Amino acid sequence: MSEEKRTRLDRRPEARSFTVERLLRHVRDGEIRIPGFQRPLRWRTSHVLDFFDSVYRGFPVGTLLFSKGKATAATVQLGAFRVDAPEMSDALFVVDGQQRVTALAAAILHPDERPRGGVHAIWFDLENERFRRLEVATPPPTWIPLNIAGNRRATLKWAAEWPLRTERPELIERAFDLNETLEKYEIPGYIVDRASEAALRTIFKRVNSSGVPMKESEVFQALYGGEVPRPIDAAIARIQSETAFGAIDAEWFLRCLKSVEGLAPRDKFRDLEENAVDAEAVRRTEISLLRTIEFLVEDAKIPHFRMLPYSLPLIVLARYFHLHPDPTARARRLLARWVWRGALSEAHSGSSDATVRDLTSRVVEDPFASIEGLLRTVPAAVPELARCRDVRWNGRFAFSRAVAVALFHRRPRDPATGDPVTREELQSLLDERELGEVAVDALNGSHGVIGGRVLLKDRDTLSLLKDAPAEVLASHLLDETAAAALRRGDADGFLQARSNLLDVWLGEFYGALTGMEESDRLPITEIVRRVDTMAAAS
Repeated sequence: MSEEKRTRLDRRPEARSFTVERLLRHVRDGEIRIPGFQRPLRWRTSHVLDFFDSVYRGFPVGTLLFSKGKATAATVQLGAFRVDAPEMSDALFVVDGQQRVTALAAAILHPDERPRGGVHAIWFDLENERFRRLEVATPPPTWIPLNIAGNRRATLKWAAEWPLRTERPELIERAFDLNETLEKYEIPGYIVDRASEAALRTIFKRVNSSGVPMKESEVFQALYGGEVPRPIDAAIARIQSETAFGAIDAEWFLRCLKSVEGLAPRDKFRDLEENAVDAEAVRRTEISLLRTIEFLVEDAKIPHFRMLPYSLPLIVLARYFHLHPDPTARARRLLARWVWRGALSEAHSGSSDATVRDLTSRVVEDPFASIEGLLRTVPAAVPELARCRDVRWNGRFAFSRAVAVALFHRRPRDPATGDPVTREELQSLLDERELGEVAVDALNGSHGVIGGRVLLKDRDTLSLLKDAPAEVLASHLLDETAAAALRRGDADGFLQARSNLLDVWLGEFYGALTGMEESDRLPITEIVRRVDTMAAAS
Protein backbone atom coordinates (compact mmCIF):
# COMPACT_ATOMS: atom_id res chain seq x y z
CA MET A 1 0.00 0.00 0.00
CA SER A 2 1.39 3.46 -0.90
CA GLU A 3 2.31 6.04 1.71
CA GLU A 4 -0.49 8.24 0.38
CA LYS A 5 -3.09 5.59 1.14
CA ARG A 6 -1.76 4.97 4.65
CA THR A 7 -1.64 8.67 5.61
CA ARG A 8 -4.45 9.79 7.91
CA LEU A 9 -5.09 12.89 9.98
CA ASP A 10 -4.75 12.58 13.75
CA ARG A 11 -7.59 15.07 14.23
CA ARG A 12 -10.59 15.77 12.10
CA PRO A 13 -10.45 19.14 10.34
CA GLU A 14 -12.33 21.95 12.05
CA ALA A 15 -15.18 23.25 9.89
CA ARG A 16 -15.53 27.00 10.12
CA SER A 17 -17.26 29.79 8.26
CA PHE A 18 -15.16 32.90 7.61
CA THR A 19 -16.75 36.26 6.92
CA VAL A 20 -14.66 38.40 4.61
CA GLU A 21 -14.33 40.94 7.42
CA ARG A 22 -12.92 38.31 9.77
CA LEU A 23 -10.67 36.79 7.10
CA LEU A 24 -9.13 40.19 6.37
CA ARG A 25 -8.59 40.76 10.07
CA HIS A 26 -6.51 37.57 10.11
CA VAL A 27 -4.57 38.90 7.11
CA ARG A 28 -3.88 42.29 8.74
CA ASP A 29 -2.72 40.56 11.92
CA GLY A 30 -0.26 38.42 9.96
CA GLU A 31 -2.03 35.18 10.82
CA ILE A 32 -2.64 34.16 7.20
CA ARG A 33 0.52 32.77 5.59
CA ILE A 34 1.29 31.46 2.11
CA PRO A 35 3.37 28.27 2.41
CA GLY A 36 6.46 27.77 0.27
CA PHE A 37 4.90 24.96 -1.76
CA GLN A 38 2.22 27.24 -3.19
CA ARG A 39 2.40 28.09 -6.88
CA PRO A 40 2.75 31.66 -8.19
CA LEU A 41 -0.45 33.63 -8.66
CA ARG A 42 -2.18 32.63 -11.89
CA TRP A 43 -5.43 34.61 -11.75
CA ARG A 44 -5.87 37.28 -14.39
CA THR A 45 -8.13 40.31 -14.11
CA SER A 46 -11.11 38.38 -15.49
CA HIS A 47 -10.80 35.79 -12.69
CA VAL A 48 -10.65 38.51 -10.00
CA LEU A 49 -13.64 40.37 -11.44
CA ASP A 50 -15.69 37.17 -11.71
CA PHE A 51 -14.79 36.28 -8.11
CA PHE A 52 -16.02 39.60 -6.71
CA ASP A 53 -19.12 39.44 -8.91
CA SER A 54 -19.92 36.04 -7.38
CA VAL A 55 -19.52 37.49 -3.88
CA TYR A 56 -21.79 40.41 -4.75
CA ARG A 57 -24.46 38.14 -6.21
CA GLY A 58 -24.27 35.73 -3.28
CA PHE A 59 -22.92 32.86 -5.38
CA PRO A 60 -20.74 30.20 -3.70
CA VAL A 61 -17.01 30.67 -4.29
CA GLY A 62 -15.70 27.36 -3.02
CA THR A 63 -14.17 26.19 0.24
CA LEU A 64 -10.96 27.39 1.87
CA LEU A 65 -8.49 25.02 3.47
CA PHE A 66 -5.90 26.06 6.03
CA SER A 67 -3.23 24.21 7.96
CA LYS A 68 -2.64 25.53 11.47
CA GLY A 69 0.97 25.52 12.56
CA LYS A 70 4.02 27.41 13.78
CA ALA A 71 5.28 30.32 11.67
CA THR A 72 8.41 32.44 11.92
CA ALA A 73 8.35 36.22 11.72
CA ALA A 74 8.12 37.23 8.06
CA THR A 75 6.88 39.85 5.65
CA VAL A 76 3.66 38.61 4.08
CA GLN A 77 2.71 40.13 0.73
CA LEU A 78 -0.63 39.68 -0.99
CA GLY A 79 -0.68 41.79 -4.11
CA ALA A 80 0.32 45.32 -3.13
CA PHE A 81 -0.65 44.74 0.53
CA ARG A 82 2.25 43.96 2.88
CA VAL A 83 2.34 43.18 6.57
CA ASP A 84 5.22 42.38 8.90
CA ALA A 85 3.89 39.25 10.57
CA PRO A 86 5.29 38.23 13.96
CA GLU A 87 6.34 34.74 14.97
CA MET A 88 3.33 32.74 16.10
CA SER A 89 2.41 29.20 17.04
CA ASP A 90 -1.00 29.03 15.35
CA ALA A 91 -0.69 30.70 11.96
CA LEU A 92 -3.08 29.65 9.21
CA PHE A 93 -1.22 28.41 6.11
CA VAL A 94 -3.30 28.47 2.92
CA VAL A 95 -3.46 24.97 1.43
CA ASP A 96 -6.35 25.69 -0.92
CA GLY A 97 -7.72 29.14 -1.72
CA GLN A 98 -4.56 31.18 -2.31
CA GLN A 99 -6.00 32.93 -5.36
CA ARG A 100 -9.25 33.82 -3.55
CA VAL A 101 -7.61 34.99 -0.33
CA THR A 102 -5.12 37.06 -2.30
CA ALA A 103 -7.87 38.63 -4.41
CA LEU A 104 -9.78 39.69 -1.28
CA ALA A 105 -6.76 41.03 0.57
CA ALA A 106 -5.03 42.65 -2.40
CA ALA A 107 -8.16 44.51 -3.55
CA ILE A 108 -9.85 45.43 -0.25
CA LEU A 109 -6.60 46.17 1.66
CA HIS A 110 -4.91 47.85 -1.30
CA PRO A 111 -2.63 50.56 0.15
CA ASP A 112 -3.08 53.11 -2.67
CA GLU A 113 -5.73 55.79 -2.26
CA ARG A 114 -6.77 55.33 -5.89
CA PRO A 115 -5.64 51.84 -6.99
CA ARG A 116 -4.85 51.76 -10.70
CA GLY A 117 -3.34 49.43 -13.29
CA GLY A 118 -2.71 46.22 -11.41
CA VAL A 119 -4.78 43.06 -11.52
CA HIS A 120 -6.12 43.93 -8.04
CA ALA A 121 -6.93 47.60 -8.75
CA ILE A 122 -10.63 46.78 -8.51
CA TRP A 123 -13.43 49.35 -8.39
CA PHE A 124 -17.22 49.02 -8.36
CA ASP A 125 -19.35 50.84 -10.91
CA LEU A 126 -22.31 51.91 -8.75
CA GLU A 127 -24.32 52.99 -11.76
CA ASN A 128 -24.16 49.66 -13.59
CA GLU A 129 -23.41 47.39 -10.61
CA ARG A 130 -20.29 45.95 -12.18
CA PHE A 131 -16.78 45.41 -10.89
CA ARG A 132 -14.07 47.10 -12.97
CA ARG A 133 -10.31 47.36 -13.06
CA LEU A 134 -9.16 50.97 -13.16
CA GLU A 135 -6.66 51.60 -15.97
CA VAL A 136 -7.03 55.37 -16.49
CA ALA A 137 -5.89 58.21 -14.26
CA THR A 138 -9.37 59.55 -13.49
CA PRO A 139 -12.23 57.10 -12.85
CA PRO A 140 -15.87 58.01 -13.51
CA PRO A 141 -17.43 59.75 -10.48
CA THR A 142 -19.80 56.82 -9.92
CA TRP A 143 -16.99 54.33 -9.34
CA ILE A 144 -15.82 53.43 -5.82
CA PRO A 145 -12.61 51.49 -5.07
CA LEU A 146 -12.94 48.27 -3.11
CA ASN A 147 -10.41 49.41 -0.52
CA ILE A 148 -13.11 51.92 0.48
CA ALA A 149 -16.22 49.85 -0.23
CA GLY A 150 -14.82 46.95 1.77
CA ASN A 151 -14.39 49.04 4.93
CA ARG A 152 -17.41 50.44 6.80
CA ARG A 153 -15.63 53.48 8.25
CA ALA A 154 -14.04 54.36 4.90
CA THR A 155 -17.40 54.03 3.16
CA LEU A 156 -19.01 56.43 5.66
CA LYS A 157 -16.25 58.98 5.06
CA TRP A 158 -16.58 58.57 1.27
CA ALA A 159 -20.37 59.07 1.46
CA ALA A 160 -19.98 62.26 3.46
CA GLU A 161 -17.51 63.71 0.94
CA TRP A 162 -18.83 62.35 -2.38
CA PRO A 163 -19.72 65.30 -4.67
CA LEU A 164 -22.87 63.59 -5.99
CA ARG A 165 -24.29 62.65 -2.59
CA THR A 166 -27.29 64.97 -2.85
CA GLU A 167 -27.96 64.26 -6.54
CA ARG A 168 -27.65 60.47 -6.41
CA PRO A 169 -28.69 59.28 -2.95
CA GLU A 170 -29.66 55.87 -4.38
CA LEU A 171 -26.00 55.28 -5.24
CA ILE A 172 -25.01 56.11 -1.65
CA GLU A 173 -27.40 53.36 -0.56
CA ARG A 174 -25.90 51.02 -3.13
CA ALA A 175 -22.40 51.73 -1.78
CA PHE A 176 -23.52 50.81 1.74
CA ASP A 177 -25.22 47.69 0.42
CA LEU A 178 -21.95 46.74 -1.31
CA ASN A 179 -20.04 47.28 1.92
CA GLU A 180 -22.47 45.12 3.86
CA THR A 181 -22.32 42.40 1.21
CA LEU A 182 -18.53 42.32 1.12
CA GLU A 183 -17.91 42.40 4.87
CA LYS A 184 -20.59 39.89 5.82
CA TYR A 185 -20.14 37.44 2.95
CA GLU A 186 -19.28 34.02 4.40
CA ILE A 187 -16.85 31.55 2.90
CA PRO A 188 -16.82 28.01 4.29
CA GLY A 189 -13.47 26.58 5.28
CA TYR A 190 -11.58 23.84 7.05
CA ILE A 191 -8.64 24.09 9.38
CA VAL A 192 -6.30 21.11 9.61
CA ASP A 193 -4.42 21.21 12.89
CA ARG A 194 -0.71 20.43 12.55
CA ALA A 195 -1.02 17.80 9.86
CA SER A 196 2.02 15.84 8.80
CA GLU A 197 3.89 16.83 5.66
CA ALA A 198 2.75 13.64 3.93
CA ALA A 199 -0.90 14.41 4.73
CA LEU A 200 -0.60 17.98 3.46
CA ARG A 201 1.00 16.78 0.25
CA THR A 202 -1.86 14.37 -0.32
CA ILE A 203 -4.44 17.07 0.44
CA PHE A 204 -2.66 19.52 -1.81
CA LYS A 205 -2.59 17.02 -4.69
CA ARG A 206 -6.29 16.32 -4.41
CA VAL A 207 -7.65 19.83 -3.95
CA ASN A 208 -5.51 21.26 -6.77
CA SER A 209 -6.76 18.90 -9.45
CA SER A 210 -9.29 21.43 -10.79
CA GLY A 211 -9.65 25.17 -11.35
CA VAL A 212 -6.85 27.15 -13.09
CA PRO A 213 -4.50 24.27 -13.96
CA MET A 214 -1.05 24.17 -12.46
CA LYS A 215 1.92 23.63 -14.67
CA GLU A 216 3.71 20.34 -14.12
CA SER A 217 6.79 22.16 -12.80
CA GLU A 218 4.61 23.94 -10.21
CA VAL A 219 3.07 20.65 -9.11
CA PHE A 220 6.53 19.11 -8.73
CA GLN A 221 7.90 22.05 -6.75
CA ALA A 222 4.91 22.00 -4.45
CA LEU A 223 5.16 18.27 -3.74
CA TYR A 224 8.93 17.80 -3.57
CA GLY A 225 10.22 21.18 -2.48
CA GLY A 226 11.34 20.16 0.99
CA GLU A 227 13.62 22.77 2.54
CA VAL A 228 13.96 24.57 -0.81
CA PRO A 229 10.43 25.84 -1.61
CA ARG A 230 11.00 26.07 -5.39
CA PRO A 231 13.83 23.63 -6.14
CA ILE A 232 13.57 23.75 -9.95
CA ASP A 233 13.79 27.55 -10.00
CA ALA A 234 16.80 27.40 -7.68
CA ALA A 235 18.50 24.78 -9.88
CA ILE A 236 17.87 26.82 -13.03
CA ALA A 237 19.39 29.88 -11.36
CA ARG A 238 22.49 27.91 -10.35
CA ILE A 239 22.90 26.47 -13.85
CA GLN A 240 22.62 29.92 -15.39
CA SER A 241 25.16 31.30 -12.92
CA GLU A 242 27.68 28.48 -13.40
CA THR A 243 27.47 28.11 -17.18
CA ALA A 244 26.36 31.52 -18.54
CA PHE A 245 24.40 29.44 -21.07
CA GLY A 246 21.16 31.30 -20.38
CA ALA A 247 17.99 30.39 -18.51
CA ILE A 248 16.27 27.07 -19.18
CA ASP A 249 12.48 27.12 -19.01
CA ALA A 250 11.09 25.33 -15.93
CA GLU A 251 8.88 23.07 -18.00
CA TRP A 252 11.86 21.99 -20.12
CA PHE A 253 13.85 21.36 -16.95
CA LEU A 254 11.02 19.12 -15.77
CA ARG A 255 11.04 17.21 -19.06
CA CYS A 256 14.77 16.64 -18.55
CA LEU A 257 14.07 15.48 -14.99
CA LYS A 258 11.61 12.88 -16.22
CA SER A 259 14.21 11.69 -18.72
CA VAL A 260 16.92 11.45 -16.07
CA GLU A 261 14.61 9.60 -13.67
CA GLY A 262 13.38 7.17 -16.33
CA LEU A 263 9.78 8.40 -16.15
CA ALA A 264 7.46 8.44 -19.12
CA PRO A 265 6.95 11.89 -20.70
CA ARG A 266 3.24 11.75 -19.93
CA ASP A 267 3.63 10.83 -16.24
CA LYS A 268 1.90 13.37 -14.00
CA PHE A 269 3.52 13.99 -10.64
CA ARG A 270 0.20 14.34 -8.85
CA ASP A 271 -0.60 10.75 -9.91
CA LEU A 272 2.70 9.08 -8.96
CA GLU A 273 3.14 6.86 -5.94
CA GLU A 274 4.65 8.60 -2.91
CA ASN A 275 8.19 7.27 -3.38
CA ALA A 276 8.36 7.35 -7.19
CA VAL A 277 10.45 10.54 -7.12
CA ASP A 278 12.41 12.28 -4.40
CA ALA A 279 13.66 15.83 -3.97
CA GLU A 280 17.18 14.73 -4.98
CA ALA A 281 15.87 14.22 -8.52
CA VAL A 282 16.29 17.95 -9.07
CA ARG A 283 19.94 17.80 -8.05
CA ARG A 284 20.59 14.78 -10.26
CA THR A 285 19.00 16.59 -13.20
CA GLU A 286 20.96 19.76 -12.44
CA ILE A 287 24.26 17.83 -12.48
CA SER A 288 23.32 16.10 -15.72
CA LEU A 289 22.34 19.40 -17.36
CA LEU A 290 25.62 20.99 -16.29
CA ARG A 291 27.43 18.19 -18.13
CA THR A 292 25.07 18.53 -21.09
CA ILE A 293 25.68 22.26 -21.37
CA GLU A 294 29.43 21.78 -21.14
CA PHE A 295 29.15 19.35 -24.05
CA LEU A 296 26.94 21.71 -26.09
CA VAL A 297 29.39 24.57 -25.62
CA GLU A 298 32.67 22.70 -26.02
CA ASP A 299 31.81 19.93 -28.50
CA ALA A 300 28.68 21.06 -30.34
CA LYS A 301 30.00 24.66 -30.41
CA ILE A 302 26.70 26.19 -29.24
CA PRO A 303 27.57 29.06 -26.86
CA HIS A 304 24.13 30.03 -25.55
CA PHE A 305 20.61 28.67 -25.13
CA ARG A 306 19.27 31.32 -27.55
CA MET A 307 21.47 29.75 -30.26
CA LEU A 308 20.33 26.17 -29.65
CA PRO A 309 18.40 25.31 -32.85
CA TYR A 310 15.98 22.90 -31.12
CA SER A 311 15.46 22.17 -27.42
CA LEU A 312 14.71 18.46 -27.93
CA PRO A 313 18.38 17.36 -27.56
CA LEU A 314 18.42 18.75 -23.99
CA ILE A 315 16.02 16.01 -22.86
CA VAL A 316 17.92 13.20 -24.54
CA LEU A 317 21.40 14.43 -23.62
CA ALA A 318 20.35 14.91 -19.99
CA ARG A 319 19.65 11.19 -19.80
CA TYR A 320 22.83 10.30 -21.68
CA PHE A 321 25.08 12.35 -19.38
CA HIS A 322 23.26 11.00 -16.34
CA LEU A 323 24.05 7.43 -17.35
CA HIS A 324 27.44 8.26 -18.88
CA PRO A 325 28.91 11.24 -17.03
CA ASP A 326 32.38 11.04 -18.60
CA PRO A 327 32.16 9.87 -22.25
CA THR A 328 35.27 9.58 -24.40
CA ALA A 329 36.31 12.22 -26.90
CA ARG A 330 35.07 9.98 -29.72
CA ALA A 331 31.68 9.55 -28.07
CA ARG A 332 31.33 13.31 -27.65
CA ARG A 333 32.24 13.88 -31.30
CA LEU A 334 29.61 11.40 -32.46
CA LEU A 335 27.01 12.98 -30.14
CA ALA A 336 27.79 16.40 -31.66
CA ARG A 337 27.11 14.89 -35.09
CA TRP A 338 23.74 13.66 -33.85
CA VAL A 339 22.88 17.15 -32.53
CA TRP A 340 23.74 18.94 -35.76
CA ARG A 341 22.45 16.34 -38.20
CA GLY A 342 19.13 16.51 -36.35
CA ALA A 343 19.14 20.31 -36.37
CA LEU A 344 20.08 20.86 -40.02
CA SER A 345 17.78 18.12 -41.31
CA GLU A 346 14.96 19.34 -39.01
CA ALA A 347 14.70 15.83 -37.56
CA HIS A 348 14.71 17.47 -34.11
CA SER A 349 11.90 19.89 -34.89
CA GLY A 350 9.25 17.82 -33.07
CA SER A 351 9.30 17.19 -29.33
CA SER A 352 6.11 15.21 -28.82
CA ASP A 353 5.85 12.69 -26.00
CA ALA A 354 6.16 9.87 -28.54
CA THR A 355 9.36 11.34 -30.00
CA VAL A 356 10.88 11.88 -26.57
CA ARG A 357 9.93 8.37 -25.49
CA ASP A 358 11.53 6.87 -28.61
CA LEU A 359 14.78 8.82 -28.30
CA THR A 360 15.26 8.37 -24.57
CA SER A 361 14.59 4.63 -24.92
CA ARG A 362 17.65 4.48 -27.17
CA VAL A 363 19.88 5.79 -24.38
CA VAL A 364 20.98 2.61 -22.61
CA GLU A 365 23.70 1.41 -20.27
CA ASP A 366 26.19 0.99 -23.15
CA PRO A 367 27.43 4.49 -24.13
CA PHE A 368 28.28 3.62 -27.76
CA ALA A 369 25.16 1.51 -28.28
CA SER A 370 23.23 4.60 -27.16
CA ILE A 371 24.98 6.78 -29.74
CA GLU A 372 24.44 4.22 -32.48
CA GLY A 373 20.74 4.18 -31.66
CA LEU A 374 20.52 7.97 -31.73
CA LEU A 375 22.43 8.31 -35.00
CA ARG A 376 19.92 5.98 -36.65
CA THR A 377 17.23 8.62 -36.04
CA VAL A 378 18.92 11.31 -38.16
CA PRO A 379 20.06 11.29 -41.80
CA ALA A 380 23.61 10.07 -42.39
CA ALA A 381 23.90 12.73 -45.08
CA VAL A 382 22.47 16.14 -44.23
CA PRO A 383 20.56 17.74 -47.12
CA GLU A 384 22.26 20.64 -48.86
CA LEU A 385 21.78 23.78 -46.81
CA ALA A 386 19.54 26.56 -48.04
CA ARG A 387 21.24 29.51 -49.71
CA CYS A 388 21.51 32.41 -47.29
CA ARG A 389 20.39 34.82 -50.01
CA ASP A 390 17.04 33.04 -50.24
CA VAL A 391 16.04 32.71 -46.57
CA ARG A 392 14.70 35.51 -44.38
CA TRP A 393 16.09 35.89 -40.88
CA ASN A 394 13.97 34.81 -37.90
CA GLY A 395 15.78 34.37 -34.60
CA ARG A 396 13.19 31.82 -33.43
CA PHE A 397 13.91 29.50 -36.36
CA ALA A 398 16.53 26.75 -36.26
CA PHE A 399 18.38 27.74 -39.44
CA SER A 400 18.82 31.36 -38.32
CA ARG A 401 20.21 30.12 -35.01
CA ALA A 402 22.56 27.72 -36.79
CA VAL A 403 23.85 30.59 -38.95
CA ALA A 404 24.41 32.70 -35.81
CA VAL A 405 26.50 29.86 -34.31
CA ALA A 406 28.61 29.69 -37.47
CA LEU A 407 29.04 33.50 -37.50
CA PHE A 408 30.33 33.43 -33.93
CA HIS A 409 32.92 30.78 -34.73
CA ARG A 410 34.48 33.05 -37.35
CA ARG A 411 35.67 35.03 -34.29
CA PRO A 412 34.02 38.26 -35.48
CA ARG A 413 35.96 41.38 -34.58
CA ASP A 414 34.60 44.61 -33.17
CA PRO A 415 34.86 47.26 -35.94
CA ALA A 416 35.71 49.89 -33.31
CA THR A 417 38.54 48.06 -31.50
CA GLY A 418 39.47 45.16 -33.74
CA ASP A 419 39.08 42.74 -30.81
CA PRO A 420 37.18 39.46 -31.32
CA VAL A 421 33.84 39.02 -29.57
CA THR A 422 34.54 36.60 -26.72
CA ARG A 423 32.21 33.83 -25.65
CA GLU A 424 31.73 35.54 -22.30
CA GLU A 425 30.76 38.79 -24.03
CA LEU A 426 28.34 36.98 -26.32
CA GLN A 427 26.76 35.11 -23.43
CA SER A 428 26.31 38.33 -21.48
CA LEU A 429 24.71 40.02 -24.48
CA LEU A 430 22.27 37.17 -25.09
CA ASP A 431 21.19 37.18 -21.45
CA GLU A 432 19.77 40.65 -22.08
CA ARG A 433 18.95 40.77 -25.80
CA GLU A 434 17.18 38.79 -28.45
CA LEU A 435 19.41 37.01 -30.94
CA GLY A 436 18.39 39.40 -33.72
CA GLU A 437 19.81 42.31 -31.69
CA VAL A 438 23.25 40.69 -31.71
CA ALA A 439 23.23 39.13 -35.19
CA VAL A 440 22.26 42.44 -36.81
CA ASP A 441 21.31 43.28 -40.39
CA ALA A 442 24.23 45.02 -42.10
CA LEU A 443 21.70 46.68 -44.42
CA ASN A 444 19.61 48.04 -41.53
CA GLY A 445 16.62 45.91 -42.40
CA SER A 446 16.24 46.87 -46.04
CA HIS A 447 16.18 43.22 -47.17
CA GLY A 448 16.01 41.10 -44.01
CA VAL A 449 17.60 37.94 -45.41
CA ILE A 450 20.10 35.80 -43.51
CA GLY A 451 22.90 36.66 -45.94
CA GLY A 452 22.99 40.22 -44.61
CA ARG A 453 23.47 39.35 -40.93
CA VAL A 454 26.71 40.15 -39.08
CA LEU A 455 27.44 39.43 -35.42
CA LEU A 456 28.35 42.54 -33.38
CA LYS A 457 28.48 43.21 -29.66
CA ASP A 458 27.46 46.84 -30.22
CA ARG A 459 25.01 47.74 -32.97
CA ASP A 460 26.34 51.31 -32.99
CA THR A 461 29.58 50.06 -34.58
CA LEU A 462 27.72 48.83 -37.67
CA SER A 463 28.46 52.08 -39.50
CA LEU A 464 32.21 51.46 -39.03
CA LEU A 465 32.12 48.03 -40.64
CA LYS A 466 32.26 49.11 -44.29
CA ASP A 467 35.55 50.98 -43.71
CA ALA A 468 37.10 48.45 -41.30
CA PRO A 469 40.54 46.85 -41.88
CA ALA A 470 40.75 43.68 -43.99
CA GLU A 471 41.12 41.35 -41.00
CA VAL A 472 37.95 42.75 -39.41
CA LEU A 473 36.05 42.40 -42.68
CA ALA A 474 37.27 38.82 -43.11
CA SER A 475 36.12 37.91 -39.59
CA HIS A 476 32.60 38.91 -40.68
CA LEU A 477 32.86 37.02 -43.98
CA LEU A 478 33.20 40.20 -46.01
CA ASP A 479 35.68 40.44 -48.87
CA GLU A 480 36.54 43.65 -50.72
CA THR A 481 33.71 43.08 -53.22
CA ALA A 482 31.11 42.84 -50.46
CA ALA A 483 32.61 45.79 -48.53
CA ALA A 484 32.71 47.98 -51.66
CA ALA A 485 29.04 47.21 -52.37
CA LEU A 486 28.20 48.08 -48.77
CA ARG A 487 30.08 51.39 -49.02
CA ARG A 488 28.25 52.50 -52.16
CA GLY A 489 24.86 51.35 -50.86
CA ASP A 490 24.46 48.57 -53.43
CA ALA A 491 22.24 46.22 -51.42
CA ASP A 492 21.84 43.59 -54.14
CA GLY A 493 25.56 43.53 -54.88
CA PHE A 494 26.36 43.26 -51.18
CA LEU A 495 23.92 40.42 -50.58
CA GLN A 496 25.14 38.47 -53.59
CA ALA A 497 28.80 38.69 -52.57
CA ARG A 498 28.25 38.22 -48.85
CA SER A 499 25.78 35.34 -49.22
CA ASN A 500 28.21 33.40 -51.40
CA LEU A 501 30.92 33.73 -48.76
CA LEU A 502 28.53 32.75 -45.96
CA ASP A 503 27.27 29.73 -47.90
CA VAL A 504 30.85 28.46 -48.29
CA TRP A 505 31.60 28.98 -44.60
CA LEU A 506 28.42 27.18 -43.49
CA GLY A 507 29.35 24.22 -45.68
CA GLU A 508 32.84 24.04 -44.15
CA PHE A 509 31.75 24.62 -40.56
CA TYR A 510 28.83 22.21 -40.50
CA GLY A 511 30.55 19.72 -42.73
CA ALA A 512 33.09 19.30 -39.95
CA LEU A 513 30.53 19.17 -37.15
CA THR A 514 28.28 16.66 -38.89
CA GLY A 515 31.24 14.53 -40.01
CA MET A 516 30.14 14.43 -43.62
CA GLU A 517 33.60 13.43 -44.84
CA GLU A 518 34.22 10.96 -42.02
CA SER A 519 33.06 7.55 -40.87
CA ASP A 520 30.81 7.08 -37.87
CA ARG A 521 32.64 3.91 -36.93
CA LEU A 522 33.27 3.10 -33.29
CA PRO A 523 36.78 3.46 -31.84
CA ILE A 524 39.02 0.40 -32.09
CA THR A 525 38.92 -0.06 -28.31
CA GLU A 526 35.12 -0.38 -28.40
CA ILE A 527 35.21 -2.81 -31.32
CA VAL A 528 37.77 -4.97 -29.48
CA ARG A 529 35.67 -4.86 -26.31
CA ARG A 530 32.61 -6.10 -28.19
CA VAL A 531 34.56 -8.90 -29.86
CA ASP A 532 35.93 -10.00 -26.50
CA THR A 533 32.43 -9.88 -24.99
CA MET A 534 31.03 -12.03 -27.78
CA ALA A 535 33.88 -14.49 -27.46
CA ALA A 536 33.37 -14.79 -23.73
CA ALA A 537 29.64 -15.33 -24.21
CA SER A 538 30.22 -18.14 -26.70
